[in-house]
Amino acid sequence: MEHYHMLDYIHESPIALEKTLKENEAAIRAIAQKAKEMNVDKVVLSGVGSSYTSCLMALPLFQVHCPFPTIVINSEETGYYAQRWVDAHSLVVVVSRSGERGAVIDTLQAANDAGALGVAVTGVADSLLAQTSKLSLITQEGPEITFPKTKSVSACVATLMRLGLALACPEDKAAQQRLEKLSLLSAEMKGFIESIEPQLLALLPKIAEHKLIDVVGTCSNHGTALEAAIKVQEATYIPTRGDSTAGLLQGPVGALNKDWLVYALVMPQDVELSKQLLKLTRGFHAYILAVHPQGLDLGGLADDEIVTPAFDDPYLAALVYLPAVQLLAYYWTVRRGMNPDAPASMESILQTILPPGRQEPEMRK
Repeated sequence: MEHYHMLDYIHESPIALEKTLKENEAAIRAIAQKAKEMNVDKVVLSGVGSSYTSCLMALPLFQVHCPFPTIVINSEETGYYAQRWVDAHSLVVVVSRSGERGAVIDTLQAANDAGALGVAVTGVADSLLAQTSKLSLITQEGPEITFPKTKSVSACVATLMRLGLALACPEDKAAQQRLEKLSLLSAEMKGFIESIEPQLLALLPKIAEHKLIDVVGTCSNHGTALEAAIKVQEATYIPTRGDSTAGLLQGPVGALNKDWLVYALVMPQDVELSKQLLKLTRGFHAYILAVHPQGLDLGGLADDEIVTPAFDDPYLAALVYLPAVQLLAYYWTVRRGMNPDAPASMESILQTILPPGRQEPEMRK
């Protein structure tokens, strides 16, 4: 099987995560202090594409640990909500790995104009976004010369989660415990990659028979499922839906048939809900592939299972489950005889979403 850069970057994700957290620790603490001084009373997380789903993966953690209301807004739609959410007491965190997306830059500029505390999360220190921001968190994944981003997504999610924990109240002991888990998560992610990859490869012939895919999860893995809808579809061109486990169960499940693959990201906290979905899905003859930690019994309701190392934190789960969707996108694309690094649609998409005269960082002359 031909080898592409995307696979290397997936395997580099644990290092990117660890380095990003270490290099940004002081800056994140300073932002949290600045938010306190400015009497911040609400938080906006914003991005487009995988940066948007990165925000969604971090949102549950903000909702349980950040003392302020938090909303995720697609940067293309900021105007609908800015009057309510963006003012001098807002923390507005905008995410763009390249730092060149026009809508994201416009969102940060609007935050600056409103007197908000604007923060850029980007992988490129000299990007337009970083130049627009007074405060930047620079992720440390290094070059990523692929259109479907992987290790940079992990780095962005980790940065957002760390910021959410930094905003927690000092008496929030659960936040302190979760911070300790986050600091050790690179090793957990490495274990997940090493465990998932051979199991996924063995199942690839079954996977490749299907024409449609629905990825589901709960809590932070709902964001992972939505990221899968981007990653799998932009690389393989297989029509892909991302949904919450409950969301698929409540109606869309009726559209399933033998052409569908249901890829369930299962955690101990949602195992009973997942069983309900899997049981119903079997009746519609879709192929069910479940990813879950060892020791979890699905009662034989999945057609196949990918078993991962034990893990039980639903608010950090997105970071360790991300490789499950990234590896799926990579290997399915290669099996289809396509280049996952540079999908055929890449150039036309970039021409549409980048400001005139700007390029993706790795594509600059």
